[in-house]
Amino acid sequence: MQRLVLFDIDETMISSDGAGRRAISRVLKEHYDILPHHMNIVMSGKTDPQILTEIMTASEMPAHEIDAAIPKVIDHYLDLLEEEIAASKYYIVHDGVYVLLEAIANHPDMYLGLLTGNVERGARMKLDHFDLNKHFELGAYGSDSANRLDLPAVAVARAKALFKIDFQPDEVVIIGDSVNDVYCAKGYNAKCIAVNTGKTSWEDLEKTTPEYLFKSLSNTQAVMDAILAPMPVSAKQI
Repeated sequence: MQRLVLFDIDETMISSDGAGRRAISRVLKEHYDILPHHMNIVMSGKTDPQILTEIMTASEMPAHEIDAAIPKVIDHYLDLLEEEIAASKYYIVHDGVYVLLEAIANHPDMYLGLLTGNVERGARMKLDHFDLNKHFELGAYGSDSANRLDLPAVAVARAKALFKIDFQPDEVVIIGDSVNDVYCAKGYNAKCIAVNTGKTSWEDLEKTTPEYLFKSLSNTQAVMDAILAPMPVSAKQI
């Protein structure tokens, strides 16, 4: 019955009012004169390095320059992210998140972690605004790999080291708001709980057939039941 529950951050737990996008835009304009229309990519469920690579590729920046630029861009981005978070007017925690995290933390067979495309410092910065870091001793981040499909194995290895439990794929639950969160779970044979609190439509999430699909995380008992349930034969929508 043990479960490792891995949460995405942006649009799953919080809305940062576009703080990350604004910070990226400022850095790329200042350092590489990359124009705003190159920023018009879908960012949901992608890692920070992947997002930067896609934007710089769209601006026709040579691949070898992109690889060299990304670490420098991320460093400056993180400095600006703090400013943009402070300037955000609609920086919120989504309904049910506080209660759900407390319920999971207090359950004897559930263990919490992060699985996010944010680099670690950015992830912690976003969560610190709401005092949410206390729930997450471990995580897997965009700073671990640009490929989100690599991150479940990273999180599980860290969970094994921290909790002394060797979680099997069917004991891992990934909670996210985008199709990439669903694909990430499926790539690891983990359970996916998708939540329709982000920019991805209900219809697009439904097409990817997550094991469970919720409108929000506000129904704590239903989400807890979904976490503990064996892998279902077909997806359920609540």
